[in-house]
Amino acid sequence: MDRPMNRPTSLQLDQADDALRERIAAGKAAVLAEIAYFRENFGRATTQWKSDGTRVTNVDLAISKNVFDALGASFPDDDYCSEESEGASESRPLEAEFAWVLDPVDGTNNYAVGIPECGISLGLLRDGMPVFGFIYDHGRDILLQGGPGFGSFEGNDAIRAANDALVNEKMTFCMHFPIPPDALDQLRDRLSEWRIRCPGSAAVGLANVAAGRMDGSLEFRSKPWDCAAGHPICLGAGAEFHFLGESVFPMRSFSTAMPSCPFYVGTERFCEAVAQEFA
Repeated sequence: MDRPMNRPTSLQLDQADDALRERIAAGKAAVLAEIAYFRENFGRATTQWKSDGTRVTNVDLAISKNVFDALGASFPDDDYCSEESEGASESRPLEAEFAWVLDPVDGTNNYAVGIPECGISLGLLRDGMPVFGFIYDHGRDILLQGGPGFGSFEGNDAIRAANDALVNEKMTFCMHFPIPPDALDQLRDRLSEWRIRCPGSAAVGLANVAAGRMDGSLEFRSKPWDCAAGHPICLGAGAEFHFLGESVFPMRSFSTAMPSCPFYVGTERFCEAVAQEFA
């Protein structure tokens, strides 16, 4: 793995204007403010089931409200998009310069039953493009943050995605099952050779890619709120990021019923191999 000795000691925000710097500081504060509550309720949250068959907890709803209340007090004209936004099943346009995209508990199934691979994922979009992200990785009890041009950090340490020297003896990547049958057929030879890790949280998988612990991640079921934070963090750490279909970014509208946006992210070697299978 690439582990240069001369890494930056802080985010490189010189090129950011005041509007962006203010939002980066506020976004970090908003996520950090929810960590104690997140940890206190780990494995003990009250569960409900949504009409689409996915789980939601009281913690999802509370963190969604708390984060957006905090940010909205300073930036009332920004757009706010959460997986748990009430009454947002109908698509609405995103008209503000800045938009916040939140998954208050990424990996809700893990969180509800006490599996530590879960976290908080908050992405900041500018003109529809992810420019900065925050991921609280509960299992490691640490905050990742970063974006393209700014670098990426895990806690106080600068991070870099793996280079093309494999993390392990075989290609090692994250993937979330189930996957579409046709994709399974296309990947069959690779899956018999590569090493697969299934964290159950897209954000945690992206955090591991950004930190160089995985060669890549391949997700078929992800929604925009699953990758809005990890996308800029991975790019800031030097990884590649591609969508299997049309890119969801720039994101011009939002709905909790948005379709999946399959993606792959990681080293050049990993991304080239995935692209070959889906050419």
